[in-house]
Amino acid sequence: MTPSYLIMVARSGTARQEAEALAQTGDLRLAWSTPRAALLVNDHCPFIEIDGSGVLIGTVFPHHGPARALDRLTDSEAVAVEREGASALLHSLWGGYVALLEREGALEVMRDPSGALACYRGETRAGTVVLASDVDLLLAAGAQIGGIDWSALGRILYSSGLPTRETAVDGVTALLPGMAWVLTPEGERHLVRWSPWEFVERPVGREFGAAAETLRRVVGHSVASWASRTRRPLVSLSGGLDSSIVAACLARSAATPSAITMFTDDPAGDERDFAQQLAGALRIPLTESRYRLDMIDIERALGAHLPRPFGRVQAQAYEAAHRAAAAAQGADAFFTGNGGDNVFGYSQSAAALADRALAEGPGAGAFATLRDVGRQTGAGPLRITRAALRLMRQPPGYRWKPDPLFLHPDLVASLEGLAMAHPWLDAPEGALPGKAAHIAGLVRVQLNLEPDRSRMLPVINPLLSQPIVELSLSIPSWQWREGGRDRAVARAAFAADLPPAIVARRAKGTPDPFGAQIVEHLRAPILARLRDGQLAGHGLLDVPAIEPALLPGRQTTGLENVRLLELINVEAWLESWTARLNEAPVRCA
Repeated sequence: MTPSYLIMVARSGTARQEAEALAQTGDLRLAWSTPRAALLVNDHCPFIEIDGSGVLIGTVFPHHGPARALDRLTDSEAVAVEREGASALLHSLWGGYVALLEREGALEVMRDPSGALACYRGETRAGTVVLASDVDLLLAAGAQIGGIDWSALGRILYSSGLPTRETAVDGVTALLPGMAWVLTPEGERHLVRWSPWEFVERPVGREFGAAAETLRRVVGHSVASWASRTRRPLVSLSGGLDSSIVAACLARSAATPSAITMFTDDPAGDERDFAQQLAGALRIPLTESRYRLDMIDIERALGAHLPRPFGRVQAQAYEAAHRAAAAAQGADAFFTGNGGDNVFGYSQSAAALADRALAEGPGAGAFATLRDVGRQTGAGPLRITRAALRLMRQPPGYRWKPDPLFLHPDLVASLEGLAMAHPWLDAPEGALPGKAAHIAGLVRVQLNLEPDRSRMLPVINPLLSQPIVELSLSIPSWQWREGGRDRAVARAAFAADLPPAIVARRAKGTPDPFGAQIVEHLRAPILARLRDGQLAGHGLLDVPAIEPALLPGRQTTGLENVRLLELINVEAWLESWTARLNEAPVRCA
């Protein structure tokens, strides 16, 4: 029930002939073709032909118009695309899509800024470029995929969740959100088609109330648009603000939502009270599911379908509970509040004060923000001011921090100075540090869009929708902290729609106690697998540092638990991919 597509781009020969042959052997059908390119889709993947210009794959909505998906472009929109290319799409449409465009001798494949529809690239022995929603389709199309790229895997583990084009599987690359792969007679290149910096303007005194009202309208319209694609969505409730906003908007839509909340035995991870308040106020059924150790198998990989490892073992319980609830409720899509912190400018730093001082200079406004940051964080004015001054003196941009924990010292030494680069992190001159951090948050969420349950039903993250992101970027960082509350504009926007306890709450629940429970319960098998596994065998792990951390009776730290649960999942991912590549059929092209 999830959309799948495959694009074939022939450097020589005819793409249609290759696509027709492939369509006879699988579940995809030929949907569109030109002499150079062909598109195959499954029955759940919508597409829109653009006369003379290309095809849109996935779900698209109008920037202005009813909250429902389009099944065609207007004549004027098609003419604009023919004339202006991808920029016309980005200005008039949004959604979860990949665009294939042919104009002026160039062929372009662009992924929309939300990243809602995946796009992976490979190449056949004959030189045909294949781009698809998942790696299995690349294999089916004859892409020449090798083994594990151990150097790339080392960089992935070190770079702490930084999205890159490279993956950990040789022969597979990823097209990042907002980026385009372009093929011309001169060769290939990658272009940035959508940059968050285009929507960050020097603040001009936007009123807080107006920002909140606009945000409420845009978020409501975006969620209603996605809701128009489903009848029985299952929404994940954390008990926090972001998922509550999504649930409230779904409850106002034509869909019939249900909800699920997860809880741990530790009170720090038990949000049921808040979830119950919300579900009762919205009158939607709520499933309460406990994080259970018997749902954990450290030999099974999360993200086994992905060409780079992602996730921590504890999420196995989350995924299993969501699949079970979806089956019980007859759900046809998963909805989440994923990315809300990132989009709504969540911060615990002094960046808002730095931004306001740089934008307005010292004065009453900066003093008000100093007070707001202090109320939110509990830090004193001198500490906040010093931190803001440090940010103001730094070069523009956000410095992505690597994570060397438990990695082999030789690997860490070889990667020191590695450029932590992403197109969206390239800040223009004069960029405000708070906005650079805001954009880094948008980058950080990109690898969390294809959880395991996305193989069962579509996973929709409506808060990452292009209209919401663009509006949020235009709101000054200090307004997100107004009144000493994080995500203040979003709280004000939906204050009338949510229980007061959710709007006012400052603490966040966390499943981390469950992660600590897993490490404590399984420390011996975790140590054995990491000590004797492929990561250590290829020189990526600092086993002498891991062994004392997992000694019986030793209390591991939160950061250690996060890393250990990530590494043990990587080990299972490696076993899964090794088996997959060894069993792959002989491929032809």
